[in-house]
Amino acid sequence: MKDLDFAIEVERIINKIATTIEDNDQECRFDLDLNDGILTFSNESGTYVINKQSASKEIWLSSPISGPYHFAQQGEQWKSRTGAELYQVLSYELQIEIKG
Repeated sequence: MKDLDFAIEVERIINKIATTIEDNDQECRFDLDLNDGILTFSNESGTYVINKQSASKEIWLSSPISGPYHFAQQGEQWKSRTGAELYQVLSYELQIEIKG
């Protein structure tokens, strides 16, 4: 994947995650900030950070529940080295259905 294609795709993914959280947060459980392509949000569990790592073409997630993840594109999915899938990890931890 070319650098520009990667940047566009990851921006789309991060924006989609932010929008999904906002749209499903009727109880105002999340404090959300999207700035310069870095999504930071917190809830009663702690602070999450999602950003892109252009050099390695990965999406990085820092979770207060499960720790750090590095997700690389594998076909249509973004998976960690352990096989965890980005949207599944977030859906499970946030109790919000997030789809790719």
